Amino acid sequence: MSPAHAELKRPLMRRGWVEPMLVGLAGLVLIVLLDAFVLDARQPRGDELIYELMASDPFAAHTFPFAYRVGPPTLVHLLPFAHERSFSALAWLCTGASAGVAYALMRRFDAERWLAAGLSLCLATCPPLLAASLRQGRGVDAESVLVMLAGGLAIAARRPLALGVTVFLGALVRESALFLVPFAYAVWAERPLDRRAARDAGLAAAPAVALYTVLRMALPTVGGYDSGLGGRLELLRDALSGPLGQARRLASSFGPLWLAAPFALRDLPFARRGLVLVGLCLAAMLYALDWGRIILLAAPVFYVAGAHALRGRRTLAIAALAAFAAMNVGYAVYMDRGGVDKGIIHGPLPSYPVR
Repeated sequence: MSPAHAELKRPLMRRGWVEPMLVGLAGLVLIVLLDAFVLDARQPRGDELIYELMASDPFAAHTFPFAYRVGPPTLVHLLPFAHERSFSALAWLCTGASAGVAYALMRRFDAERWLAAGLSLCLATCPPLLAASLRQGRGVDAESVLVMLAGGLAIAARRPLALGVTVFLGALVRESALFLVPFAYAVWAERPLDRRAARDAGLAAAPAVALYTVLRMALPTVGGYDSGLGGRLELLRDALSGPLGQARRLASSFGPLWLAAPFALRDLPFARRGLVLVGLCLAAMLYALDWGRIILLAAPVFYVAGAHALRGRRTLAIAALAAFAAMNVGYAVYMDRGGVDKGIIHGPLPSYPVR
């Protein structure tokens, strides 16, 4: 049996869920407390306004491709609370759950408890998820990260049914949930062409692909973009018009894990095969302006690889956690002192229609 598949044979113990639940609860408390001390953007505009309008009428004509991300807005529409409270609560719960699932995933690859817990709490308070909270949760960033981490855990445990349920629900959140399917094949395959891995990944993907196809065919949309080479080059030029800001957003997604994770590629098959997911996120950047929010979808790979590289290196691990926490706190201070006002409240409006 190859090392990659030896990793997948370890059973999930029921008692092993207590620690992830506690970490998830701690992550929830931290993001709520951090949000309480930072200025929020109360009035929706731009992308946030699109999700607010979707929560009022989820299946009306809305901006492409946001119109297909009907899951969170529909849930907010159904909840008997004000939209602002429902969006915020949903984002907070998903952020806390992401911390718990990230902990379980890292522990599955033998990360030390204290290191896995520390990294999970850094995830819960990282700049992209704090920004999602400061936008009152109007968006799908927190939900998308949870989908990717839950899918990563199902892949690591080789649970096709759990992966199928995750990708199916994820298709209602963001189309990037489908990235989990080639990621699963890359991790499960024992050879380049593996019939069993293809069957398991295909069966897991089929309901989600069918659901997303129905959404694309049934839901009306407004606007769109040029999907050809010219449109991709124009968006790429727009994304790179502020290279320092783009670099800052990318760096803030994983902080010191950018430096640690590559060292796991040599001896951790999950990290090497996870490059498939990283590559898909890089390709998705041709369709998005905020690359930091896109690369965060590769969190299962970066956190497992980073924890593996830091395992047994206590001094380096403590330094990495300290640097990560300092980055998160520094970002919170920056957002409170003017970042929210400049980047969200009075930030640039999108060129596409807001519907």
